[in-house]
Amino acid sequence: MNVREIAFQSLLTICRDEGYSNIVVSKAIQTHQFADRDRRFYTELVYGTLRCLNYLDWIISQISTRKLQKLDPVCLAIIRLGLYQIFGMTKVPKSAACNEAVKMATKFGNRGMAKFVNAMLRNSIRRRSQFVIPDKGENIVAHLALTYHQQEWLVRRWIEAYGPDDTERLCQYFDTIPPLCLRVNTAQTSREELLADLEKQGLPARPAAISPDGIYLDGNPGIHELTCLRDGRAIIQDEPSQLVAHIVDPQPHEVIFDVCAAPGGKTTHLATLGGPSCVVYGGDIHEHKLRLIEYNAQKLGLKNVRTLLQNGCTIGQKYAGKADRVLVDAPCSGLGVLRHKIDLRWRKNPSDLRTLPALQRRILDSASQCVRPGGILVYSTCTMNDDENSRIVAAFLKNHPEFHVENATQWLPVPGHEGPFIQLLPQRDGLDGFFIARMKKEG
Repeated sequence: MNVREIAFQSLLTICRDEGYSNIVVSKAIQTHQFADRDRRFYTELVYGTLRCLNYLDWIISQISTRKLQKLDPVCLAIIRLGLYQIFGMTKVPKSAACNEAVKMATKFGNRGMAKFVNAMLRNSIRRRSQFVIPDKGENIVAHLALTYHQQEWLVRRWIEAYGPDDTERLCQYFDTIPPLCLRVNTAQTSREELLADLEKQGLPARPAAISPDGIYLDGNPGIHELTCLRDGRAIIQDEPSQLVAHIVDPQPHEVIFDVCAAPGGKTTHLATLGGPSCVVYGGDIHEHKLRLIEYNAQKLGLKNVRTLLQNGCTIGQKYAGKADRVLVDAPCSGLGVLRHKIDLRWRKNPSDLRTLPALQRRILDSASQCVRPGGILVYSTCTMNDDENSRIVAAFLKNHPEFHVENATQWLPVPGHEGPFIQLLPQRDGLDGFFIARMKKEG
């Protein structure tokens, strides 16, 4: 298969079979061993099409007599891929985009599908000038959603919370391609040493502004070419996620629980900061996810990580008072990391925001039972929704007077934040949305 066909297969797996884009893309790159130019073309086709999905579907709705939901998934994936090349890629000839799409429709569909795809794409080229996004004055929600590729219900919600100007800045942030962020494995090397090594390799890199362990790589290096990932000197972890372990502040000889731990980024960070005498238990309800934690710990050379097959909603019944510090990085709506998980932004549903808080409260209540007197409980999410953040903590403290809030910024200063909570907002902080609260149990 050529690069376009591989991109089509990946899109089909992601959109029809609900595969995770990062896993699908990584597997395809490993399987096909692309040359650098082909790898870049492949990732642009897949991630670009996914990022612009609502805009491409908006075009389809204007030129197709069939409703989007009625289109064959194979046909829809081919049309979306073709439209992205026509409307989103300046260096691809429009004739090549059409011809290659027709070939794929013939190969993976039938002659009738090929005729339909050809008509759709050529019609889109002829009518290109008609596809005018509404301006702000006409329909600000549609304008922001189509311009910056977000769901309309989310744009409405953000306008209510932050106002139109901040919402536009937020949408702009989410529509950018995030730089690759590494966390240095300080059990093996220092950030300064790794930065120097990357410079020797000709890879532009810079230290993260807040996380003392973070490094950003500018440009688009292939992760499979980074020796520091292969030899365990670093792991991929976004900067806001790196802040959590510093606020937990693990100490030597302590027992730490990371209740919702997979795939183990925070677990391994806790184990690194606590040192070899600190034992960190990473828990998850799925056994296959525990293997991811074990894999990452082994790759980083950490021998103080253990795994627990455990439901976060009931963990306190079995391990009451067993941990010096407990981290609850709760399942959440993920609204703060939409530029990373492009496919997930289209799967978000308003009902998620109604159902998740109940689960978060159950997990936090149960996990708090694991904290010893005098111990620390940290609650974090990668969302900006108050119902999943500050209101969860407020309800917890009301029912658990034995806990009190500590100022999280005392353990890791964050510019512009005075505490007690850390709530990162992309439009203000230039980082993914993230929430962290630190609480102490009376001794």
